[in-house]
Amino acid sequence: MKIGMLSQWYEPEPGAAAHPTAIARALAERGHDLRVLTAFPSYPTGRIHPGYRMRPRLRERRDGIEVIRVPDVPSHDQSPLHRALSLGSFAASATANAGVLRDADAVLTYLTPATVGLAAWTLERLAGVPYVLYVQDLWPETVTASGFVRGSHSTRVIERGLAVLLKRLYARASGVAAISPTMAATIAGRGSRVSPVSIPNWVDEQVFKPTPAAASGLLPAGRDWVMYAGGIGDVQALEHAVRAMSLLPSESTAGLVLVGDGVARPRLEGLAGDLGLEDRVIFLGSRPLKDMPALMAESAAQLVSLRDLPLFRGTIPSKLQASMASGSPVVCAVAGDAADLVRRSGCGLVVRPESPDELAAAFQRVVGLSLEERHAWAAAGRRTYADELSAAAGSARLEAVLVDAVRRRRR
Repeated sequence: MKIGMLSQWYEPEPGAAAHPTAIARALAERGHDLRVLTAFPSYPTGRIHPGYRMRPRLRERRDGIEVIRVPDVPSHDQSPLHRALSLGSFAASATANAGVLRDADAVLTYLTPATVGLAAWTLERLAGVPYVLYVQDLWPETVTASGFVRGSHSTRVIERGLAVLLKRLYARASGVAAISPTMAATIAGRGSRVSPVSIPNWVDEQVFKPTPAAASGLLPAGRDWVMYAGGIGDVQALEHAVRAMSLLPSESTAGLVLVGDGVARPRLEGLAGDLGLEDRVIFLGSRPLKDMPALMAESAAQLVSLRDLPLFRGTIPSKLQASMASGSPVVCAVAGDAADLVRRSGCGLVVRPESPDELAAAFQRVVGLSLEERHAWAAAGRRTYADELSAAAGSARLEAVLVDAVRRRRR
């Protein structure tokens, strides 16, 4: 089957590009002919990666997959105007170039941001190519509830505009998948003509796999480190994890290491300093992906944290899948589907989001685990990942949605 794919992010970008790239590879490995329409790589700096220059169109092959890059306005800062220009410019550019996918049997649309869907909708209307939406987060809530856009009038205008776009996208889609059961159920009530299915994200299994513990030289000896890895922004609510460290008894060996960067990092560093936690809370900044398995193996557990917003109850952060695939115990401070997954799998502890007291108790419980208990949690996470969350399981379900979309259109 010829599959077109739309995604604003794709390798060699890290972070947000990891999953769409993994999807394309997994479908190609299942024998499908993939063609990806994406932007020029600029994440996370907002500058075009070395070896690329902006031009009207660039074709390249990566791992046997044809990748077509079109221009946008790169931006990954915290300016709402700059971000809107970035998202809107790629939507316009991809829509103008959507004809490169017109010979596809179906177009898989990696729906974050929601504006990417405009190209798929246009191609379906003009050329009859069916599209499948793979919804990564709920819009407009992702924009408005996170506080990225401030001001009630601006919020209302953006909500109305995105609601109109999404209603049309859902109504014309020949298939819809979402990353969690709650998200799929929510989309079902928003005008989708097909029944959305839940297909959780998977991770790069060549990177995230059990790794023997060894001293990396990055983590100071003498502590059992709980690690948070990822974006350090307001929605991650990491100030509560820092405060939790101040509640532990002085003899506790627990420490908190934050790997990554973001707008909240300076504030968190200031908070750790104010609380006298310089030896218990450390910041490593962004690290290459190749460093992560060793860091995870050296840590006592991985922290998954988000604010307590209704929006996030239907979210399963990719950090959870990475932890389970790597065989690392988890402390989950996310409500909803993510918490249900941790409880059901038995791979770690669940606490209320934004609760320093419960986080402190969880950190102390983790560092007190026996080696046998830690291995049991790790094995439970690995089993659930392999059965439900792996590339093999996820790509098979996604393939079925794409095949059904083509059959539905032909009928």
